[in-house]
Amino acid sequence: MKKICRNIDDKGALEGLPLYLIILVVIAGVGTAIIAGWMMSAQSTELGSIEVDDEELPEGTTATIQVTTYAENGDPLEGVTVSIEGCGAGSLEEPVKLTDENGETEFNMDEVDVTVPEGQSHGEIIITAEYTGEMSKTKTARILVTD
Repeated sequence: MKKICRNIDDKGALEGLPLYLIILVVIAGVGTAIIAGWMMSAQSTELGSIEVDDEELPEGTTATIQVTTYAENGDPLEGVTVSIEGCGAGSLEEPVKLTDENGETEFNMDEVDVTVPEGQSHGEIIITAEYTGEMSKTKTARILVTD
């Protein structure tokens, strides 16, 4: 019997390489699609709108200003930073508050003297809501104060 010996050298072999590359590309593509799908389903909530119960208040009012914030999908948004300023409102004990689970917060104006700036017939109370989701968004509402 004759023995045939071959010198097997796999260092430069390319026979199986294309199949391995195809498998690697398919696995990477499927993995990327899974991660992208997961990230799209976990989108963050963004501030959509702010609602104030009063559009106009008389000078010297002791009203409570109710503020409600909503996400872009229309649901109430918790954790929004709401600030109030103008016509004396900035001197409240707490001029900056966070909204509750119903997207609401309130400012009790009996703590301050709401006044129209001297020499003017009206002023504005400016309410600003700021929320950081995927990016920081700010919405503003204005209340007219008349004398």
